[in-house]
Amino acid sequence: MSSGNTNNKSAKKNIRFPHEMIEEIESYIEQEKLINKNANFSAWVLDACEQKIRKEKRRRNTKE
Repeated sequence: MSSGNTNNKSAKKNIRFPHEMIEEIESYIEQEKLINKNANFSAWVLDACEQKIRKEKRRRNTKE
């Protein structure tokens, strides 16, 4: 069964954002594009998720 939502490296996940948050993120992306022309919403969200994962790993490691 082929759904088009997955490939070998990634999967699609739908998420709802508050309108205000989207506007704020897009504003930061526009500023970032002055330095990095490849800046986009997906990359911005992935970066935020990676930072959160690193933070959680550090927090868990300090509890052990």
